[in-house]
Amino acid sequence: MKRLHGLLNRITGSSAGGRTCFMVIQPDAVYLSASAKSASPARFDISDGNWEKSCEQALSVAASSYDSLIVVLSHNFYQIYQIDKPSMPRQEWPSALPFLLKELISERAIDIVADAVELPNSTKVQTYVLPRKILDKLMLLSERYQLSLNTIVPEDEVWGRASGELGNFLLLQRSCKGHFRISAFVEHTMMFNRTIRSVTSPLTGVPSTDLQMDSLSLELQRSIDYLSSQVRNVQLHQLKVCCDEEDENELSQSLNYRISTKVSALIGEAHELSGHVLADTASLVSEWRVNLFPSYLKPKKRLLTLKNVAISWAAAALVIVLSYGYVSWQYQGVDDQINIAKSKGDILKSELDRYNAQLRKLKPDANKLAAQARLEKEVQAKRDSLTAVGKYDDSQRIGYSGVMTSLAKLSNNNISISGIHIAQEQLDIKGLARTPRAVPDWVGQFKNEISLVGRTFDDVAIGRTEKGVVTFELSTRKETQE
Repeated sequence: MKRLHGLLNRITGSSAGGRTCFMVIQPDAVYLSASAKSASPARFDISDGNWEKSCEQALSVAASSYDSLIVVLSHNFYQIYQIDKPSMPRQEWPSALPFLLKELISERAIDIVADAVELPNSTKVQTYVLPRKILDKLMLLSERYQLSLNTIVPEDEVWGRASGELGNFLLLQRSCKGHFRISAFVEHTMMFNRTIRSVTSPLTGVPSTDLQMDSLSLELQRSIDYLSSQVRNVQLHQLKVCCDEEDENELSQSLNYRISTKVSALIGEAHELSGHVLADTASLVSEWRVNLFPSYLKPKKRLLTLKNVAISWAAAALVIVLSYGYVSWQYQGVDDQINIAKSKGDILKSELDRYNAQLRKLKPDANKLAAQARLEKEVQAKRDSLTAVGKYDDSQRIGYSGVMTSLAKLSNNNISISGIHIAQEQLDIKGLARTPRAVPDWVGQFKNEISLVGRTFDDVAIGRTEKGVVTFELSTRKETQE
């Protein structure tokens, strides 16, 4: 029922749907937070070391509101090694590191998972090793509550981000039910860590703790001196304190009297439990450098799931409803346009009927139409007469006396004209010639006569009679000069 309830809530889209849940496992409790800090992280106590039960309680709360899961593990669950940087691409490290560490660990390579981060100013990498059985339990829990397990992060990676922009610092940290730890961070990456088992909590708020405080100061100073000799390029001048069940301000003041490094609380405000600090810090990180849940172990994504089918049905139903609404809206618009067009058609039809009625009233009289036809014929006849009169040119108004006079002037013994025909622009001449050559010579003299100049021959015929007399026929026309 819990799984069904969580699935239905995610399908219907809860207000926090699509968010990532951050679960921090510490020695004392399991802490639950989200990517957006809207409230203090929830806390689920661990009793008798049964952290799986506390995780179940936390995930049962998260299942109805979140889709994915990021787990921050306490240092008790994993081991840390520094080895030479592998000579292979970064994406191949998770699959190769278990085999590269086989000389350092007792477990088989198939029984562990590992990932690493490069150390600043060094040729080595910081390697985190997690037993496979821990990973299997986390995978089983996340699958049981329908949460997608994305990342498993060691807490030391989160502590490196807890001081904000300060990247180089020392950290004295203790969780409830845990031991004091001293860690050194360079560029937010842990370079050194040491567990101090000789000192027990509490150190503040109780009398007669000076001896333990001196022991802690001695251990801290030894670690600081060791780091000064090993890390030469970086100055670690600040020691941050985040210790549960301690008055951090009092602890910082006591340590400031005893060691050379400046000591201050990691969280300047009211003290929060380490689990709360880790949960809040993890929710602010967008990208992790270490992931102890390698991609080759992640289950293949199943596309045909109840959730996807339900979402597909809901999307299809939504598309159908939207399509129906859109088509109905368009149909309504088209129907309105049709009604408007019909109304305009009725108006135009009524106007057409009115104009036709007026046209019938203005129909002309038959007598007037007949008179119009007679007048048009009369006008056309007068136009034809004017056209005929226009055909008479200057030569017709003057007459043909000039042509005859010019031909008389050009008479000679070589040419004898037997016939002349003049009609408007056409001039035909027939006659006899002494020789064929005499005809073109005589015509060439036309250019000297004003009445003959400009005339050209269309047809020239020169022949002989049976008696050998040369005859000629000329057809000439006068070309109009524009």
